[in-house]
Amino acid sequence: MRKYSRLTWILVLVLLALLLGRGSVQLVESTAPPSSPFPHGRMGIGRTARATRAMMEYLNIGWYWDWAALGASQFDGIEYAQTIRLRPVLQDGIQIGYTARPTGTRLLDAIAAQPGAMWIIGNEPDCTAMDNMISHWYAYAYHDLYHLIKAADPTAQIVAGNIVQPTRQRFDYLDRVLTAYKEAYGEPLPADIWATHNYILCEKCYPFRAPGEPFAWGACWVPDWPSYSQSQDRATFYSVYDHWDTEIYGQRIIDFRQWMADNGYRNHPLLIPEYGILFYEGLVSGMKIQDDIDFMYDTFDWMLTARDPVLGYAPDDNRLTQRWAWFSLDHGNFPGGSLFRSGVPTAHGFAFHEYAHQLQPQVTLHAIHAKLTTPTAPPGTPVTATVTFTASNSGNVPVDYPLTALLYAQRGARVPIAGVDLPRDLGCCGDHEIITLTWPNYVTGTHENFDATGSHHESFYVTVTQPIEVSRVWAPTVYPPGEELVTHTLYATVSNYGSVETGTPITLTFYDTSEAEDSVIGETQIPELDCCGASGTGSVLWPGHEATVHMLQRFCVVASTPYMQSDPVCGFAWISPHQFFLPLVMRQAP
Repeated sequence: MRKYSRLTWILVLVLLALLLGRGSVQLVESTAPPSSPFPHGRMGIGRTARATRAMMEYLNIGWYWDWAALGASQFDGIEYAQTIRLRPVLQDGIQIGYTARPTGTRLLDAIAAQPGAMWIIGNEPDCTAMDNMISHWYAYAYHDLYHLIKAADPTAQIVAGNIVQPTRQRFDYLDRVLTAYKEAYGEPLPADIWATHNYILCEKCYPFRAPGEPFAWGACWVPDWPSYSQSQDRATFYSVYDHWDTEIYGQRIIDFRQWMADNGYRNHPLLIPEYGILFYEGLVSGMKIQDDIDFMYDTFDWMLTARDPVLGYAPDDNRLTQRWAWFSLDHGNFPGGSLFRSGVPTAHGFAFHEYAHQLQPQVTLHAIHAKLTTPTAPPGTPVTATVTFTASNSGNVPVDYPLTALLYAQRGARVPIAGVDLPRDLGCCGDHEIITLTWPNYVTGTHENFDATGSHHESFYVTVTQPIEVSRVWAPTVYPPGEELVTHTLYATVSNYGSVETGTPITLTFYDTSEAEDSVIGETQIPELDCCGASGTGSVLWPGHEATVHMLQRFCVVASTPYMQSDPVCGFAWISPHQFFLPLVMRQAP
C-alpha cells in the first residue's frame, strides 16, 4: 500500500489517534557489529521511504518493492519487484474502462532495464480504496498487461492477484476474475506467480463498530460489492486481537494454496508482498511491541518451514510460501510495524535484523518430476529414449555457479549414462528449469513402469550437481644449467564440488595458448573423485623451450569427463637463466 492511501484502510483509527495521541514507537539502534549480510531471497520489505544500502544490508533482505515500476533495482544484488498500478475509468459511477501506470515508453524502458523481473499487476485490485477494479475489468487489464510485458521480455515473471487478504469474498472475487478471463479470451488466465496480502483485517467492523470490538476498524470493501450491506453475507469477522494470530495467518495461506490447486495453479509460487502489524503501541489495550515481534518471528518461522505434499510448491520442496515482504520500511505517518524511523532502526527493525542475521545462505538442489519417454518398439529393442525432469533450487540464495544434470541407469550406479549443463543459473526459492537428457541404447520394456512421481525409480535416477572445477594450476620456475632447450612440468588440481561422485576418471587437458590457435600440450587422467570438494592433481611435461632468455609462457587447463567439462583456468610457466624469480602460482580467466 502507498503511504498516501494507508489511512483509507482504517479510517476510524485516525480519529482515535487524534483524540488519544500517538502511541510511542521505541527506537532501538543495534550495537552489534555488521555480520556478513547476504541477500536472503525469501525475505523482503515494502519500501515506503528513502533507503540506503546500509539499511537494506542491515535487514539482510533479498528483494523489495515500492508499489511502482522504476526499472532496475537501486541496490545491486537485491531484487526489485515492479508494480503496475490500475485505476478504474468511471461513467455515472459504473466502471467502463481502466488506466494503468506506467504505460508507453516509460513502461517499455522499465521492462528493458531489468530483464526477468517480477511484475505485479495491480495493488489490491479487490479494494475500493486502492486499485478498485471490478473483477472482469481486472481480468481485461491483466490480459493486456501480461501480453505487453511478455512481448517485450519473455523472461518476465508476471504476478496475478495481489488481493487484500485470502477470505471468502475475495476468493469469490478471484473466481469471477478467472471466469471473466476464460469467457473473454477462451483460455485460463496465465500467471507465473500468485500473490496475496495477508493482514488479518475484519470485514464486518467498518464503518460500524462490531459487537465486542473497541472501535470501528477493518478492511476496505470489494468493488463487486461496494457497500457494507452488499458485502455482509460474504464478509469475514475478525476481532481486533486476531490481528496478531499466527494460526489464522497460516491457515489463510493454506486456504489460498487450496484455491490455487482447485483452479489449476498448484505448481506456481506464492508471494506475500504485504503483511505486518498496522496498529501502533498503545492503541489496542494490552498489546505491546513485544507482541508484534512475537508475531513477526512466528510467521517467519511458519513460512520458512510450512510444507504440504499436496498443496505445496514442488520445486521449493513443497513449501507453501516462497517469498514475503514485511510492511514496511518506514511508514512514518502510520508507524505500525515500521522497521526504521528517520533512518534509525525501530524495535521492529532490530528484531527483523536479529532474525535475518542468524540465518545462513543455503543452496538446496532437487531433481523432481522425472519422466521417461521411448519410441514405440517391441520389448527388448534398443532405442534412443529421453528423460525429462525439473531441476530446482529450494535454497534461500541463488546459485551463482554452473550446474550439471546427470542420469544414472540405476540407483547407486557410479557412472552416469548422460549429462548436460543447465542453461542458466538457478535463483532461490524454487526457481527451476526443465531438463531433457538423451538415453542412448535404451532397451524397451526395462523401466516403462516408472510412475514419474519423483527423481528416481528403483532402477534409475537423475541428479543435479555442481560440476568439476580446475581449482589451481602452476608450473615450477625452470633455472636451466646451460641447456639450450628445457622442459616444464605443468600441474593442475581439479575439485569435485558436486553432491555425487564423478563416477569416471577425470581427464586434464593442457593447452599451449601462446600462438594464434591453441594447441594441446598433453593430457593426463586422475582417478574418479568423491563428492563434496574432493580433489586430485595431475601433471604433464612441456618440452622444447629455449633456455637462453627470460621467457613467460601461458598455458590453460580443462578438466572433463564424458558428461561434464570445466571452464578453462590458465597459468604461466617461467624460464629464468639468471635465477630471476617471479611468482608463478597464478589463476586467471582464459
